[in-house]
Amino acid sequence: MNKKICITGASKGIGLAEAKLLSKENELVLHASKKDSFKDITIENAHLFGHDFTQLENIDVFVKELQEKTESLDILVNNAGLMFIEKFSDFPDKDIHTLLTLNLHAQLLVTKKLIPLLLKSKDPHIIFMSSMSAKNRIIGESVYAATKAGIMQFAHVLRNELAGKIRVSTIHSWGVNTWNDTEGAEILTPENIAETLEFIISRKRPFLVESIDLGHEAHWNGAVAPWSPEV
Repeated sequence: MNKKICITGASKGIGLAEAKLLSKENELVLHASKKDSFKDITIENAHLFGHDFTQLENIDVFVKELQEKTESLDILVNNAGLMFIEKFSDFPDKDIHTLLTLNLHAQLLVTKKLIPLLLKSKDPHIIFMSSMSAKNRIIGESVYAATKAGIMQFAHVLRNELAGKIRVSTIHSWGVNTWNDTEGAEILTPENIAETLEFIISRKRPFLVESIDLGHEAHWNGAVAPWSPEV
């Protein structure tokens, strides 16, 4: 594809799987909360950045450093995020703040500040890593679900605002094994998500994957997930 691709939250889990899959044919801009997070990782054709987006002022620093590396950007993958699970009545205030800041506020700001670089591309694309939590009612995921639902709706409106200029896609996945669950567990892998991302960004305009839902064939669909707290 030979594209310039920025992936946030790229030092582990889904972001790392995406970086590994896309590195051979593309120039990557990889972000993590700390640059040291990449110390044991080797990825071809990558510029590495370390900025904690829970501190929103770091986004301007990241964007400035990115602009020093490139004058344009083809693809932005908004992947950085956290998941805390707890009954809402027991949710620590600081964790609510962290989730809202990183999963929602930071993604909006990163997107806004990188749109000028994307508009210089002949085929720009923004992809948001949302979650099926945005559409469901799993106990313990109240705050996480709120952030992902916010991203889902933001992407819908942004897609309309940027129609004909920048394609906007959203990936909603069920549970993904980013916590080293046992091999063969009935759960998606980061590689599953990376393969989906590759499919989405390799489609030629004007074809657009607006949003896509990913699940395991043995997935659950109810109020309780394997990781839900007891109520």
